[in-house]
Amino acid sequence: MKIAYLNDLHIDSWIKFNNNEHKNRKKIEEFINTIFSKSEKECLEAEILVIAGDISHHNSISKLTIEVFSKYFNKVYVVLGNHDYYLISKTQMRRYKANSLNRIIELNDMLADNERVVLLHSAVNKVTDIYKGLRIAGCTMTSKPNTEEEISFYNGFMNDSRYIPNKVNDLNSMDMKSYEDIKEFKPDLFISHYPLLMTYSHKLHLHDGSNGSFLCKVDEHIAPINFFGHVHERGDYDIGSSFYTNAIGYKGELSNETIALKVINI
Repeated sequence: MKIAYLNDLHIDSWIKFNNNEHKNRKKIEEFINTIFSKSEKECLEAEILVIAGDISHHNSISKLTIEVFSKYFNKVYVVLGNHDYYLISKTQMRRYKANSLNRIIELNDMLADNERVVLLHSAVNKVTDIYKGLRIAGCTMTSKPNTEEEISFYNGFMNDSRYIPNKVNDLNSMDMKSYEDIKEFKPDLFISHYPLLMTYSHKLHLHDGSNGSFLCKVDEHIAPINFFGHVHERGDYDIGSSFYTNAIGYKGELSNETIALKVINI
């Protein structure tokens, strides 16, 4: 079975949106077609697409993006990233009652009629699924700043501390509980936004406190195949379990020419 994957779309940085849904959809279709045009043919033959978070700051845009992708794959599995929790305006703070989880619940409701889409998230009590015998699980896996240095970095440098009103420790606890429950499910494939392993990016920042905001520490890896995002890398790691990441990233951050789907065969 072929599984295509990508993460960290940050589509708001690529496209200027307005309140016209038809025009927004057309812009998203053009953006996704650009990704497809740079992807190997094998990616477009995949049955499953994995999206490992950071889609948009607005649910209406996230919904349209996921819907467009779902036209091309039998199943689209979505895990949300920290930017998908953001409440970036007073209007959003009022709409979601200063609770990012209300935004997530709303997005889940918006996608409920699309049988091709599975949103995996602790707040909607859906963290596992089975597709053609493949046991798939996932949730955000929010990291937890522990040391004084990590807490200082989170509060001083992470936009999460300003735009996510929920306490980061509470979000981490919610996901860690899901992770423990998922162990019993024995997944073949696990999707998170936050990495569950030390990556190249983490090793560059061992002494500045940032890893407390970019690495979710777990006692064990519970699936042989894993997908993640958040650190805006493209590549894979094999530490007994396999880990894959394929960031689109912010416009201008990474090489535009390499924005494409990646695929694995299992």
